[in-house]
Amino acid sequence: MKRPAHWIVVLSFITVTCTFGLAPSTFADGTVYAMTNQLTRSGGNNILVYHRASNGKLSLIQTIATTGGGSGIQLDPTDSLASQGGLILDEDHERLFAVNTETVAADLGSEPGFPGTEVGDCSMGTISSFKVAPDGTLTFVQKVMSGGLFPNSLTIHGHLLYVLNAGGPGKSPVCGIPPNITGFTLKGAKMTLLSGSTRPISPGMPPFGFLNCDNSTGPFATAEFQCGNNPPAFPRAPAQIMFTANGKQLVVTVKGPNKIYVFPVLEDGTPGAPTVHTATGPGQPAYFGFAFDEEGHLIVSEPFGATSVIPAVPFSAVSSFSIGEDGSLTAISSSVPNSEGTSCWVVLAGRHAYVGNNATSNISSYTIGSNGSLTLLAHSAAMVSHPNDLAVAVEEEEDAGASFLYALGAGDGTVGVWRIMANGSLTFVQSAPGLPVNMGAQGLAAY
Repeated sequence: MKRPAHWIVVLSFITVTCTFGLAPSTFADGTVYAMTNQLTRSGGNNILVYHRASNGKLSLIQTIATTGGGSGIQLDPTDSLASQGGLILDEDHERLFAVNTETVAADLGSEPGFPGTEVGDCSMGTISSFKVAPDGTLTFVQKVMSGGLFPNSLTIHGHLLYVLNAGGPGKSPVCGIPPNITGFTLKGAKMTLLSGSTRPISPGMPPFGFLNCDNSTGPFATAEFQCGNNPPAFPRAPAQIMFTANGKQLVVTVKGPNKIYVFPVLEDGTPGAPTVHTATGPGQPAYFGFAFDEEGHLIVSEPFGATSVIPAVPFSAVSSFSIGEDGSLTAISSSVPNSEGTSCWVVLAGRHAYVGNNATSNISSYTIGSNGSLTLLAHSAAMVSHPNDLAVAVEEEEDAGASFLYALGAGDGTVGVWRIMANGSLTFVQSAPGLPVNMGAQGLAAY
């Protein structure tokens, strides 16, 4: 029997697809991106691209260089950037951006259990950009100077990209560049420095007499924990930058002095004078990662809860605030504890917040009220080896819009996968390998 011509075309396409194995990834259900954050001499910073199936499972389809160098190990091999947002997608997941700290060497510290010496350098950081193909794979576009030392967080809104440069001048050598935020304009994935956009961020004195910058007293009175050093110390460094949903404000958290900066974004895209919120009371919240709920409330992690000294594990907490048009913050829920260790990374899925706890290797969950109030849902909703970044993806086509939570397990070099159930609980799906184990991997993005 003679087959119609269109049958032959269809059969030919099926044959080609099966022969070359393109069916699973040619038209991606979604994609997850993870960053190795390795030093140049260790192979450089690379992005691992995982195809995300409709059931949330991951398969590695590409490894691509940022053409820059990461931080490698800096004091803590499972939290070397000490930040959230080092790897980000734009809203339409057509562009991906990554930080390169361009650090010269690993810093294994001189604390007990860290048999190394202090590392300091004046390496200017860079930002890499990529174009995202329909199948989720990446094409490198550009690398530019970040405008400061140790870039560790990025945010994007429309044609504006901002970076948080967390490293400072140090003491030996003195680099002369304080922590700052710097802006870029975007044309596609091409970045151009925005003139007049750089603003300083102070890593200075904390309000309660500990974590002092002179290294003379307190639990971190060692050279590795100098304020403004490059690379910066985890307990002190600025942690995250993010636009509010309307793009009219930029929010920055700074751990050491317990501050949250809110910059107005002017018509030309540059930041105005910030309103600075400082934690009050006898505690040490050390504001770290944050996200905004659908009503614009700020949900922020506190790795050391409200303790008078740090480190203090397990005393982590999460707070919520409303943000005024003038940049003022009004507390809604203050330091809601989860009894876990170093809650640092925050992502939201509907009315639920998920927090990665690096020290206790698990994830806590919270319910968010319509007014931004927080209620602890589960102190340990899932286990993952030293998580340091989280991402949420929603499958639009199948399973009535199922949502999935992804966590970078820096301790074992995996990306953990959980399905987010209607009640906010997590059902384990997979642990996908591929990242360096206990070697500074950090940065996660998903769609």
